Amino acid sequence: MMRDSRPRTFGFVGLGNTGSMMAFNLATYAQKEGLPKVRLWNLTRSKIEYLAQEAHCEIISSIEDVTNQCDIVHACLANDKVAFSVYHQLFTTPHASGTIFVDHSTLFPTTSSALQADARSKSMHFLSCPVFGPPGAAKSAGLLVVALGDASARETVKPYLVPTIGKAVLDCGDHSSKGTLMKILGNNCILGTIELLSESFTLVEKTGFDAGMYYEFILAAWVNYGKKIRDGTFRGKTGFKLDGGLKDAAYIRQVAWNHLTTAKAIGGDSLDWSACSAGTRMTAGLHPFKGEDFSISKVNGHTNGHLPETEPVTTEAVNGNLVGKKATIPNDVPIEQEVLLDGNAPELPKAAQGSIGPEQLVNGHSPVDTVH
Repeated sequence: MMRDSRPRTFGFVGLGNTGSMMAFNLATYAQKEGLPKVRLWNLTRSKIEYLAQEAHCEIISSIEDVTNQCDIVHACLANDKVAFSVYHQLFTTPHASGTIFVDHSTLFPTTSSALQADARSKSMHFLSCPVFGPPGAAKSAGLLVVALGDASARETVKPYLVPTIGKAVLDCGDHSSKGTLMKILGNNCILGTIELLSESFTLVEKTGFDAGMYYEFILAAWVNYGKKIRDGTFRGKTGFKLDGGLKDAAYIRQVAWNHLTTAKAIGGDSLDWSACSAGTRMTAGLHPFKGEDFSISKVNGHTNGHLPETEPVTTEAVNGNLVGKKATIPNDVPIEQEVLLDGNAPELPKAAQGSIGPEQLVNGHSPVDTVH
């Protein structure tokens, strides 16, 4: 697997919150093992200068030098467009043959498959290794790492992935697309759970019910439905039938989008996505944030996210292009919230429209099947 007899050299491309933590831990491992400094490349150099000062790292100015100097290159990139652009540059480097690329990005399965095929055509190895866990888990090397791709390359990287980057590696085979598919499926479950818990605990607070008692109750419900799914006991006579579930799924998809965009409008894009609960709290007439106020300093020119009484908050500002009834937040500022009119789900905001639409959800199509 090594291209020559020199000591193994690591590289890391794409150093956001999670990537920076992973690179720091990788540098600690390299230093402990007596290996060369980890080569770093990031589009914005200033964001990673602290790593070169505090860790066993070296910043390189040219992305081509990543593959020229490194045997194993880790990457944690923002999206598919960026991934195609970056890997095109990495794969076309003259001395890239034999390099192992370990990708931690969340990409579409088709993107991972295309990158794996491209790498193979150039005698390189592409591993899809998405991770589960927040930046805090990345800092403590507590991530769950999913590993897919060429078997020989997987066996090369697995011995140092734990405990350097993660607490465990889930080896899922040769096809890289399965790794990104698992990440999407995992995030789907997480986001659905966040939305459900946000709505439920907002209602708990609004009605004055004891939150601790309710928490104990829903733990039992989670176990009950988990057992049904695990064992395949789906008789509808004692449950909620599919037609009702399909109808509600279209509503849920829209509401989740609305609450995420509302949270972003109120608190900016740096919050954890569980902050979508801010949208449900505003709908119920509560302050968007319980405890610490994460409102950005100015929203549409106004301080702390609050607007004068004479100026309504439009749906376009916090909930997409939807129109509905009025609700209020604690300072009695009117805010327009979407409602489901005549039993129909509101139209998706333009930003949410794409190859995956609500009609595809209702028709039972998998999102993976609709990616263009």
